[in-house]
Amino acid sequence: MQTQITFGTDGWRAVIADGFTFENVRRVAAAIAVAARTLEPPKDIDRNTLIVGYDRRFLSREFSVAVAEELRDAGFQVVLASSPTPSQTIAFTAFHRRVLGGVVVTASHNPAKYNGIKFKAWYGGSALPETYQKISASLGQSSRREGGSIAEENILDDYIIALRAQLDVERILRGRLAILHDPIHGVAATLPSRILGLDYVGSARIIKKSLEAGSDSIVDGIRGDVNPSFGGVNPEPIPENLVASKDVMMTGEYDLAICNDGDADRLGILDERGEFVSPHKIIALLALYLVREKKLHGDIVKTFSTTRLVEKVASALGATLHETPIGFKYVADLMLSRDVLIGGEESGGIGFGHFLPERDGILSGLLVAECVAYYARPLSDIITHMEQEFGALQYDRRDLHRPMDVCGRLIDRIKAGELDRSFGPGFRNLEQKDGVKMNFEDGSWILFRKSGTEPIIRIYCESPSGERVQEMLDVAVAELDRA
Repeated sequence: MQTQITFGTDGWRAVIADGFTFENVRRVAAAIAVAARTLEPPKDIDRNTLIVGYDRRFLSREFSVAVAEELRDAGFQVVLASSPTPSQTIAFTAFHRRVLGGVVVTASHNPAKYNGIKFKAWYGGSALPETYQKISASLGQSSRREGGSIAEENILDDYIIALRAQLDVERILRGRLAILHDPIHGVAATLPSRILGLDYVGSARIIKKSLEAGSDSIVDGIRGDVNPSFGGVNPEPIPENLVASKDVMMTGEYDLAICNDGDADRLGILDERGEFVSPHKIIALLALYLVREKKLHGDIVKTFSTTRLVEKVASALGATLHETPIGFKYVADLMLSRDVLIGGEESGGIGFGHFLPERDGILSGLLVAECVAYYARPLSDIITHMEQEFGALQYDRRDLHRPMDVCGRLIDRIKAGELDRSFGPGFRNLEQKDGVKMNFEDGSWILFRKSGTEPIIRIYCESPSGERVQEMLDVAVAELDRA
């Protein structure tokens, strides 16, 4: 019996040697080849060429070769990356070379036991849901054609050159910053250094003395070696996985830490004290910096679970704000049809429409460094000034495993108004863009969003008071257990 293959919002993921086998990888690659022939790109797109890349996970290189071979046998001219690459590099290469798309072998920020496959399209972003539906419907089919080929190439250099063009590299270097980079053993290792034209050290050495001697900025690194187990943590740049970089930051030797997930499309930032700066604040900060200081223009996009601070910033800047359902694919969709300056989600995915309709954890991290260099103040101080202008908001979320019927009953009670008074006075209204969000007069909100495929409910909360956030989440958990 063949393993069932199910595509999520951004591709297929499964446990290595269980669902993620060479046989199933070839099945998916063959289905991609069939579905790709049905796509309708613009006339100037090379419909016969596909890019293939891979991350640093166990056997990712070997799996990518299997993908390339299936695509070749279907008649495609395949460009196979010669080294592990960020997912956005595949999207960039497809867009830059004007070819049909690309395939990435990666499980992104998921635990080490997983691997996966993503499809990127000619417009430089993730495949739309209808494309994955076509791929799913093509499973079990194959299309053999003559004339296919595989050429292994270095595709990183063009991406690095393009990223440099998005940055004020000289300002970052003149800022004499001590930057720590933590890729959590992922594909981002050494890339910030290469982009800035600096030597990669990778030893977390003490560097303030070098800066005091008058050198340019320095990028230092930890966890840059290949480790398919990711050192025993999930390669997701959230506080619980950044203890190693926090410990280094606590030495007081660095101005900020840029941390990336396994395929480098997400970021986490630590300030000079080693404190995690939430992606909510980073999105707002970069929007302010790009408009006020770099004089750029365009719409601003946030997802339904992202802070209202972004709304306040957009209003002050006179920028059009869009709020989408949760998931960067919705942000990317707008980037394809609107002039979007920046769009982001609470999980650390931030993209820039003037560059690519795709998340880029490396570009967004270096833009934070550029911002710190521009203001010549500690990052914590820059964030404090922003919060003094727009108001400080506190945020947290809880992901709870409960039976799907229990999660459903809680959502039904909220929609029926049974919990309007459970979180204290001042309930204002209910929004149902993606899940159900309860808004309150004091600016607080709490969002309930249940998974459609797993017994999980995610509860997001924001308030001017951190104490109120935890109180509201505690009440939510108690109500869930009573559902």
